[in-house]
Amino acid sequence: MNRITKLVLLAAVALLACISAKAQTRAGYLFYAGKGDYSISGKQLPEEELYNLIGEKTYYETYLSAQKQRKVGLPVGIVGAGILGATTAWYLIAIDAPWIHEKTVVTTSSIGWTLGTLAGAGFAYYCIGNARLKWIAEDYNRRSGIASTLSFGPAPHGIGLTMTF
Repeated sequence: MNRITKLVLLAAVALLACISAKAQTRAGYLFYAGKGDYSISGKQLPEEELYNLIGEKTYYETYLSAQKQRKVGLPVGIVGAGILGATTAWYLIAIDAPWIHEKTVVTTSSIGWTLGTLAGAGFAYYCIGNARLKWIAEDYNRRSGIASTLSFGPAPHGIGLTMTF
């Protein structure tokens, strides 16, 4: 990459970091901090306050199930990746052995790869849970009228991109 491309990428990353930091400290803005934690105005929220903010329906229908998805998805995905990696490593170590193409070896390897792939899908479950938790914060901010927006249209000095915080 040339220097200009690197500079543009660095500037874009810095801008995104500044926007995220500004959103976290904005008064009344609910921010999903990851790992199932929320903060408002830079202060971490206990679960009871979150319940009062997002409402009973969202709490029971979305928050609790998304937390379960997040908590179950990661360990299951790690186990799946371990099974998949161990099976692949075992097969690669034994690739030159004369018994590698026997029915029992092929069947065992296939079972290991299948189980590893299925359990590895736990990572997708984890990502879905995190996305749902992030949606809760976005939904609260939108309903409260404090959501950040990026739009193209009339701007203070003509036509262009307008970002509101």
